[in-house]
Amino acid sequence: MNSIDVSVDFSFQGEHYTPVITIDLDIFVQQEQPTSFHRLIANQHEIDCYSYLYEVLESSAISYANPQGLAVEHIQNNHFDLDAYTRQAKENKLIDALLEIAQEEMNISDFANNQSLKNALLQAYKLGNR
Repeated sequence: MNSIDVSVDFSFQGEHYTPVITIDLDIFVQQEQPTSFHRLIANQHEIDCYSYLYEVLESSAISYANPQGLAVEHIQNNHFDLDAYTRQAKENKLIDALLEIAQEEMNISDFANNQSLKNALLQAYKLGNR
């Protein structure tokens, strides 16, 4: 599972808040129009998105922790590169699909010793998507 914990740390009207949620990135990147992390935090912690509390939450920096799976490669200095993660996750999914074809058609179980086949399949896929 590819996941990451996101939180915000803020104060509002004398109260301190630190809501935290865990985001399943596999599900998150499949959304056509992903919801912002701020809004996901608000929704899971029952914070009205039309309130002053939400405005303060939304203006607060997000902290990232406990990356799992592919997310580990895309977090550095408390910054999570969601765009790079999304690109790599999509490419990994494509490579897995291409490997299935190679297994069915050529009985090849991985691309470790077949880098040229992997490259040829990727180029053919890209050619088909022009």
